[in-house]
Amino acid sequence: MSDFDRKSVTDLGALPLVEDPFAPGSSFSLSAAERALGEVADGVLITDGAGRITYCNPLVGELTGDPSGLVPGQPLDEQLPLWNGRGERLPPLLSATPGRDPAGALELTAYLQRPGGSEAPAPVSVRVGAVQDGPAVESYVIILRDTSAARRISSRLSWQNTHDALTRLPNRQLFESELQATLSRCLDKRHHHVLLYLDVYQFKVVNDTLGYRAGDQLLVQLVELLGRCLSGGDLFARVGSDEFAILLRDCSIEEARRVVLRLREAVKGFSFQWEGSDSRVALSIGAVTVDSHASSASELLASANDACSAARDQGRNRVKLFSDSRKVLEKRRQTIWVQEIHAALRDDRLLLHRQPVVSLAGEQAVHHYEVLVRMRGRDGDVIPPGMFLPAAERYGLIEEVDRWVIRRVFRQMASEQAAGKEAASYAVNISGLSLGDESFADYVLAELADAGVAPSLVQFEITETSAINNLQRALIFIHRLRAAGCSFALDDFGQGASSLAYLRQLPVDYLKIDGSFVRNMLEDEIDSAMVSTIDHLAKRMGISTIAEYVETPELMAKLQQMGVDYAQGFGIAPAAPFPPQASDS
Repeated sequence: MSDFDRKSVTDLGALPLVEDPFAPGSSFSLSAAERALGEVADGVLITDGAGRITYCNPLVGELTGDPSGLVPGQPLDEQLPLWNGRGERLPPLLSATPGRDPAGALELTAYLQRPGGSEAPAPVSVRVGAVQDGPAVESYVIILRDTSAARRISSRLSWQNTHDALTRLPNRQLFESELQATLSRCLDKRHHHVLLYLDVYQFKVVNDTLGYRAGDQLLVQLVELLGRCLSGGDLFARVGSDEFAILLRDCSIEEARRVVLRLREAVKGFSFQWEGSDSRVALSIGAVTVDSHASSASELLASANDACSAARDQGRNRVKLFSDSRKVLEKRRQTIWVQEIHAALRDDRLLLHRQPVVSLAGEQAVHHYEVLVRMRGRDGDVIPPGMFLPAAERYGLIEEVDRWVIRRVFRQMASEQAAGKEAASYAVNISGLSLGDESFADYVLAELADAGVAPSLVQFEITETSAINNLQRALIFIHRLRAAGCSFALDDFGQGASSLAYLRQLPVDYLKIDGSFVRNMLEDEIDSAMVSTIDHLAKRMGISTIAEYVETPELMAKLQQMGVDYAQGFGIAPAAPFPPQASDS
């Protein structure tokens, strides 16, 4: 009986180190490159040295109007005739004579011919490069880029819906879809795959102490490092802020052990350098088999996540295998988090932090503060929200946390007013579960009246996902609290595919532009266009805009130039502890 067949979680910590077949100098399979080329927003063609087509990605089919693409093995010049704006055919792109490089620096604009003889409505930019081995040309790479800005933005949005903008890895949605497809092909019992779930130990410490830019750079370097440990057929995705998943396709148990050891050893020797600081990270890894006995993709991910949690509970650089004992792990994890969160509420160990949101006009004064919650552990360490809030949501405790935050913020505001301090406005995040609770609006209004706080100083932030998932309840909640004088912000705007469709129905006062667009807008013209478009749309609807993840003066200046109203981020001020809180008595 194999280790994966045992009905328990098995420790891989003592496995022997094996030779690394993916060390520098080794080659990846073409499938990895093909997957990557299939995800870009340009048409990509590859030919051999004689100009015969060897590969074309799906975008080529879209641009030529033939979904099947071009015929492999056929000459490129026959399959891809190019025309100028006067309807005249252009000279061939490539020479069929090996050893010549007529296209080494070729770049032009041309029209493609659609099926039936009609030309494409817009020209494409064509770039040709040669891959040489000495004087001989081994292959040609041809890039076709649609010059239509609208199509490029559409392609980019389509890509962003299934990929992580920072690491450029598939996101959870795409990974789960691919995992489900792999699972459906496991009816043949000969197919065997392994799912790994990775958690980066100490990532939140880097993020909180050095800032989001440092945390982002850490993840980028880590992804590159881990990617070198994988083969071309493996699927690598980012499924959480510091969590990753890897599907090892057609992988035996022994092969999975070797991959895990490569990942661990790679990270063990990794040191992250940032502005004079030296940070070390580690991995917690959970593994689960994917075969004909497996359940759904979401269940597999949950099982692998549970195994990862069990590995994390035993310290850094631990690995756990998971088979059929998910109920045991879930019960153990639930007991730990339920007890810890209940104890924190009972012992008053939740903490309030706040981060300023500043105006981008005039002297950039603080407009209001966003309230953020932390937990003080039994050992006195501050636990970041990413550690306990997901568990609170999963196990039905988030509503109690929301109510604690509401009560404490209102009493803090009342205490400040009683002390004669200048009244500050605060934005409080509301979870999707609380938003769907019919009694929550009554609770908020009662606490507001009891504290004697001016409703105009209170803003509520709801994510567009939670608002859309609880649309009717969200509308009731928003209308009741706005009628009392409170304001609302729609958080993470732009992440969802249905943002624009639902925006008209949600009477909000602010749009918080998702940070994934803001953080790279100086380097990425599409991100910049998205921020500008969202701001313009909001202005037309009478809604103010707030940019998240603003971390540099250059970003501030760009947002000011665009006319964005407010900004928030580490470059302005990090989240800091709330002033001394009022008594809850």
